[in-house]
Amino acid sequence: KFNNLRAEVEVANERADSAEQALKQLQDEQTEREQEIISYQNRIKRLEEEAQMREDQLDEAKKFNQDNQTTLSETDVLIKKVMTLEEKLDTAENQLREALEKIRSYDLENENLQRIITQNDKDKEIADQRYEELELKYNENKQELDNTVKLLEDI
Repeated sequence: KFNNLRAEVEVANERADSAEQALKQLQDEQTEREQEIISYQNRIKRLEEEAQMREDQLDEAKKFNQDNQTTLSETDVLIKKVMTLEEKLDTAENQLREALEKIRSYDLENENLQRIITQNDKDKEIADQRYEELELKYNENKQELDNTVKLLEDI
């Protein structure tokens, strides 16, 4: 019995250690994901600023185009610039959409990791409670064994 209890205690300790390691790993992964999210948020901000700048440039180019329709060559040049800016704006918008999708994906992954962490915390609490129960039984059995040994010695 004593060896069985000791084995159960060791198993419970190993499970608790394993759960703590898994929790630490998940926390590390969560920190890494949060850093990635911050990085993507910064990139989104830069892309939004660049998109706004490009829109402003596009607006400027369009106004310039309207003001200078006197010569055909100037108009052709401005049209090419506007098209180039619109293409760059489209590219920036696509990058922004992709970044937002990645952030949504990371948010989902983060939620899943949170669920795992919560479950691991519950498992650890159960293992700790079981350990305490086994330790109490162990101490009771040890006391009983000591009493039996003392009785046997007295005989």
